[in-house]
Amino acid sequence: MDVVNEIFKSIHFDANIYLHSEFCSPWGVESSHPGLSSFHVIAYGNCQLHIEGQTPIFLSAGDLIFFSRNTPHQLLNSEENNEISTTLICGHLSFSNTKNPILMGLPRYLHIKANEMDRQSWFKSLFQQIVREAESDSNGRQLVLDKLAEILFIYIVRYYIGLEQHQYSNKTGLLKGLSNPSIAKSLVAFHNQIDKAWSLNSLADEALISRSKFASLFNELLGVTPLKYMTYWRMQQAKQLLKNTTASVYSIALDCGYQSEAAFIKVFKKYFNHTPGQARRE
Repeated sequence: MDVVNEIFKSIHFDANIYLHSEFCSPWGVESSHPGLSSFHVIAYGNCQLHIEGQTPIFLSAGDLIFFSRNTPHQLLNSEENNEISTTLICGHLSFSNTKNPILMGLPRYLHIKANEMDRQSWFKSLFQQIVREAESDSNGRQLVLDKLAEILFIYIVRYYIGLEQHQYSNKTGLLKGLSNPSIAKSLVAFHNQIDKAWSLNSLADEALISRSKFASLFNELLGVTPLKYMTYWRMQQAKQLLKNTTASVYSIALDCGYQSEAAFIKVFKKYFNHTPGQARRE
């Protein structure tokens, strides 16, 4: 069972590639996307990325730069030579909830270099497909590009989870937890059976470590207690079931790991500040 697959079911987002353009030196563009995540694909050429207060980052053909949250920045190539050109493909993503654990677990920006992508054939293949589609004039081009941008975000998350811890010492939250073999086992078990009456002991058993060590490690890596983590995802699942199904509140309570409708309603109301019935009507 793939825990990332299960988690993405509760994260709703739209992706859009809004720019495919060639720039001839000297050039510079400013970029800011309040409330959105964004990315730039360097299809050809090179440029510099400037973020206020940080050392400029050199970007070359085959590189990808992803911003998990709005980070005003500038892309430029100031060389006085109009024969030097850079082709950019730019996009952004909008999330129904920007405080979801995956987005919050990513660094503010992530620079994936061409040589790193070369070692991940699945990633390089998608990168090349985006470039080819952007250059085409085929029917449905924009629709295909937007769908590829959605896949690109999933690939970015997959890539980041696979990074060694020392490569991003600030790795936090859910993605940090998935990088730890013991905690990952408990996360997979929980998401595979979210309706099970999980306890600290049973989650620790899945992780194959002691109860106290599990609680401490889980809190250290994810920044929340196991109980708060379980409540968050059960409430997200409940919200989606209320929105997308006609199942009874009692049935949804059972699907979300609550043995009584009253207990479920109490937690739901405390979490969302309204009842399941109000959520469904809205």
